[in-house]
Amino acid sequence: MKSQEILPHTTRLGSVHLRVVDIPAALPIWRDIVGLSTLTRDGGIAELGVDGKTLIVLHAGATTVLPSNSRDLFHVAIHVTTRKELARVAARLRASGLRHSAQDHLISESLYVSDPSGNGIEICFDTPGRFASREEIAGGGVSLVARDGTRHSGLELLDIDRLLEELDTADRVKVPLAADSFIGHIHMRARSPETLMAFYLGVLGFRPHIQSATFGLFDCGTEERPHTVAFNIWTRDELKEPPPGAAGLEHFTLVLPGQEDLAAIARRLGDAHMPSLQTDGALDFSDPEGNRLRMVLASD
Repeated sequence: MKSQEILPHTTRLGSVHLRVVDIPAALPIWRDIVGLSTLTRDGGIAELGVDGKTLIVLHAGATTVLPSNSRDLFHVAIHVTTRKELARVAARLRASGLRHSAQDHLISESLYVSDPSGNGIEICFDTPGRFASREEIAGGGVSLVARDGTRHSGLELLDIDRLLEELDTADRVKVPLAADSFIGHIHMRARSPETLMAFYLGVLGFRPHIQSATFGLFDCGTEERPHTVAFNIWTRDELKEPPPGAAGLEHFTLVLPGQEDLAAIARRLGDAHMPSLQTDGALDFSDPEGNRLRMVLASD
């Protein structure tokens, strides 16, 4: 199912709101390792970001860590715009002693860690210049072809030692994340990505990207950012609903350029009999698996 209306290519992700068991316990990861600054702290809410721009909002009140076999958030991805910035985060991760991982996806290089509440975090540096094409292979898999003709799974380990060569002795690593960092994509665990894609493509108006049950990934986005919202199904048969009071995704925000775009989404949700709540400049609703979204208008 494909919508007759496509989201504007300037549609982007805004702040991502996460439930945590304890904000003070979460801050050392988000602030000292990831490098976000605390913008506001008001009771049970902490807004974190860069250069005054909110990227992550932590909501206290969860009573249990998000189990890894839950249908919910897999990770939220904060994108950096230079490889040196990625190396600075890698240096902080290594110095922290925290469990983390790193992968070379060919189209990007990524670091992975989780906060104490089980919310997954990806720090990502896009590398589109290395990518040439994507090919479907026998059995429904996907092969990524590099500019030099080599083929990749997109899941190779990233060489951290080599990444750290981006830094020299004069580089400071214990400073805030670069001001141009942004939320680039969000990734959930899903039971029925086919149903989710029918909604994100057919109702919301995203463009399809990778749709591969064998590869285990379904994603969609815009012309400008094809990989914006993603779902994996690597453990779809074992996934359970998050227990009551679990940490995880509170909601994520999509920023639209104009009031007419918001109105069009509201109309399509109504046509699809999907409940929504519209207030001045915002539209709240949930996707078919219960992930909550808020659509807002871009600030001038």
